[in-house]
Amino acid sequence: MKKFVLFMAGMAAVALVNAQSPAPATHISLEVKPYKNQWVYLAYYYGGIKALADSAFLNADSKGVIKTSKALPQGIYLLASPNKSILFEMMMGEDQTFSVQADTSDIEGSLKFSGSAENDLFANYTNFLAPRAKQADSLQRTMGSLSPQAAQQAGNTLQQLNQQIMQYRQKLMDEHPQSLLALMFKTLKNVNYPPKLAQPLTRQDTIAQYRFGKDHYWDDVDFMDGRLVRTPVFENKLADYLENWVSPEADSVIFEFNWMIALGRNDDEMFRYLISYFVDHYMYPKIMGQDKVFLHVYEQYLSGDKPKADFLNAQQMKIIRDRAYMLMANQLGTKAWDMNLPDPSGKMQSMYNLKAAYTIVAFWDVHCGKCKEDMPKMDTLFQQKWKAKNVQVYAVMVNESSLNDWKPFIEKLNSKWIHVHQPADMRAAEEKAGTPNFRQLYDMRSTPTLFLLDADKRIIAKNIGLNDLDKLLEQKFLK
Repeated sequence: MKKFVLFMAGMAAVALVNAQSPAPATHISLEVKPYKNQWVYLAYYYGGIKALADSAFLNADSKGVIKTSKALPQGIYLLASPNKSILFEMMMGEDQTFSVQADTSDIEGSLKFSGSAENDLFANYTNFLAPRAKQADSLQRTMGSLSPQAAQQAGNTLQQLNQQIMQYRQKLMDEHPQSLLALMFKTLKNVNYPPKLAQPLTRQDTIAQYRFGKDHYWDDVDFMDGRLVRTPVFENKLADYLENWVSPEADSVIFEFNWMIALGRNDDEMFRYLISYFVDHYMYPKIMGQDKVFLHVYEQYLSGDKPKADFLNAQQMKIIRDRAYMLMANQLGTKAWDMNLPDPSGKMQSMYNLKAAYTIVAFWDVHCGKCKEDMPKMDTLFQQKWKAKNVQVYAVMVNESSLNDWKPFIEKLNSKWIHVHQPADMRAAEEKAGTPNFRQLYDMRSTPTLFLLDADKRIIAKNIGLNDLDKLLEQKFLK
């Protein structure tokens, strides 16, 4: 599956190239040895990805120019070699006229910026950090082989090194609060717990620590500063927050999205990023039911004749719209759409006519290897455990071209399920009438796909594996 944010990055790159204005707004003189008569590439961060912004041809003297007619969006950029490997990072602030010199034989030692206050700050920090990071890495690698006393001393040294780095960062934030580097440092800051909560001793302390940490997680981060989008740190912080600090229930994630977008919509760059991030991560979520988050984003910002987020092209909107319409029909807790399909004898079988405490809807294909493996296993579970608990199975054969092999397979399976299929003429009639069928009404992306419904045919679980389905039913049986 291609990530939606990749489309966004592609659009941003096109915008960078196609922008027009009377005079160059970005002019970066390059000298990168030993490359001669070769192209080097300027890339930018967009959340968790890297995308191409521009390129420059280095002449026989290893010199070239990156020149654009419109200022590049501010953020952290990378210069890449002719084979697209990363050489070094640079800060792209308001002043985008500067020069860079580097020699690939010793990037750290030779890298020099001229005419860029942002990159001077960056270079000074890098020079300060490098020896301390090297010392810390050496200590960490040897900690396991040290005596207890030496390990304690090494730990103290590591703590001192960390304090020196934090003090440097704080000083820079105080003296250059509007700089890109200060923006990075603010985003990287951890929660500063009061002494009582730093080392919780009781369960109440732990709960209080969590609440304090969640309340103050974003204290120093400005959701109205779009420069954050084009850094490598913001998306990591956002992902950590949603994974480790927010309850996985869809409504909890929606609450977080709502306050973030309320702030982020004040900056076009942040607004586009947040929309793309939440679409990207919840269109096909890892946790069941979180697709409700994607639907919320769609309904609030991407639906209608005049969507609030109008920066997507027709192809992107079609992908999103089709996915949204499919998910609207099968949200957890809603009633599943009825299916009235013929069984092997031609008799129509309505799913709603099944009177059961639980109904398993199984979409499968006789030629699917996983189906051939799972269907007999599911029948064993049905016969040994589920049937006695008033569980029924409504099994839908999805492949019209497999019907000749369908009847022999289910006869051999000898299951006591309701087996149905949709003949080609029935499907054609539905399509002609514009009537949605189970392929649009159920989130069926592969086979087998299993849904679990309650007695009222409300969806309890969807796209669930066989083992997880069995465990879920066992929990239901105990109630």
